[in-house]
Amino acid sequence: MKLSIIGAALALSTGVLAHPEKLTEASAAHHHTTRSTNACAAQIEARAEATALRRRERLSQRSAEKRNIYPTIQNSTCVLAPETVWGPYGIDGELYRHDVRENQAGIDLYLDIGVIDVETCEPLPDAYLTIWSCNATGSYSGYTGIDPDTADLLDGYTKSTQGTTDNETFLRGITKTDEQGMSEFLTIFPGYYVSRTTHIHVTVQTNVTSRDETSYNSASGGVQHLGQLFFPEDLINSVYALAPYSQHLATLNRTTNAEDSLYASASADGYSAVVSTALLGETLAEGLVGYITIGVNRSAEAATTTGGSVNPQGFLPTASPAAGAQENAYAVDRAEGYVDK
Repeated sequence: MKLSIIGAALALSTGVLAHPEKLTEASAAHHHTTRSTNACAAQIEARAEATALRRRERLSQRSAEKRNIYPTIQNSTCVLAPETVWGPYGIDGELYRHDVRENQAGIDLYLDIGVIDVETCEPLPDAYLTIWSCNATGSYSGYTGIDPDTADLLDGYTKSTQGTTDNETFLRGITKTDEQGMSEFLTIFPGYYVSRTTHIHVTVQTNVTSRDETSYNSASGGVQHLGQLFFPEDLINSVYALAPYSQHLATLNRTTNAEDSLYASASADGYSAVVSTALLGETLAEGLVGYITIGVNRSAEAATTTGGSVNPQGFLPTASPAAGAQENAYAVDRAEGYVDK
């Protein structure tokens, strides 16, 4: 599968990472795309009121307080091509769904992501987004056999022929944008693991040929964005003071945003990969709503998902969810009001 990649300023810094986040070697020689979503600010703002209304309607459907959470859409998302980091825990072929929580404890996070074409400043409908993150105590599904406190370069790559340690699917999923370029996941606020600050991985694919999500194939479209989303430091501290997150602090001091080289790169040159957040209710325990705009350059240069530039094992494992997992995911989404299936 060919991957055309832009990221939220995820160039590898000169510092050495203890955790095996890996900059694609091929991308190191590529030039940045010089256009950011700031160039599209006027068009974005023109759609802000309608977007805020739609978000309030979503929250109302979930018996949440009706409020104007985001009066404007972020327009400072970085557009770089194609420097990025896959990370060691990416898996291809996730479940198509909005609610990715499964049985994971933590603070609910409604993550709204807007996708625009930076060449036209218009929303991108039918763009397929994939997210994955660790749970409240630092473990990724597919890699629960790895100790998040002591992960080293080859952890997860020799555990099975598939390259994973298990077939768990929590906190991973795929959905697509609507006609306004909007998508929403229901996940939890992520935990952390050795040497990395709190983050969520995200990819965006356009030009997907299999439009029916029941037969969606991630190999049928190029990836125009591959990056990581971050959170404000004060919010992280507040969340991690609560269980079950606080349990992990007893075994591993977390890496702060300031100490994370990938965060520093993502925030360089006036850009930001930080999710805007607001309380869903009156307290953190009631949940959060987050929003970020991703600018996509569909002309970005391509890279592949095989070889040493991808990760230490040279390929992205393919997910092997249990029988009936997709049907169960639809049932959960239907109960949440996302789908009619």
